[in-house]
Amino acid sequence: MQVAIITGAGSGIGLATAKALYGMGMAIVGVGRDPGKLATLGREIDDPGRLATLSVDIATDEAPQAIVNLALARFGRIDFLINNAGIGKPKPLHETDDATLDHFLGIMLRAPFRLARDVIVHMQPGSAIINVTSTYAVVGGRRGGAYSAAKGGLTALTLHIACDYGAQGIRANCVAPGVTLTDMVR
Repeated sequence: MQVAIITGAGSGIGLATAKALYGMGMAIVGVGRDPGKLATLGREIDDPGRLATLSVDIATDEAPQAIVNLALARFGRIDFLINNAGIGKPKPLHETDDATLDHFLGIMLRAPFRLARDVIVHMQPGSAIINVTSTYAVVGGRRGGAYSAAKGGLTALTLHIACDYGAQGIRANCVAPGVTLTDMVR
């Protein structure tokens, strides 16, 4: 059975992804900050044999190893990493202070980088890392600021992973959805 780690799995695109991959027969390691949202995932996928959840702030130093340890302890392998967690409410460049910049980069660039780094050493040929970026990383967007910078960095990271690890049979791709009607967007 293949195993997928999904960050931001308690709602929106992450929840939909978890349900779709579960429907394809995969085991899911759902990660999110909000235990209430992860409980929604647990209700949607009521199968303790194929679902493990972890409530953790992915930006903390301990998070990547805790996620990897859970996946390996429960399922013994990692086939897919979907770096989906994100935050909204971007501001224009001139209104973005350093704390906001660090917060956006921490969740949407630093955390995916660190998690991919810790996961990739456990992946076999046929595995993949999927980074959920944004059209803001490709064509920009009004008020994008730190959000656009983080998603653009994640796009560049994906290209690096594809170049360095593709020959080992580990794929890396971006999915750059446009505006998707999720709770965060509302």
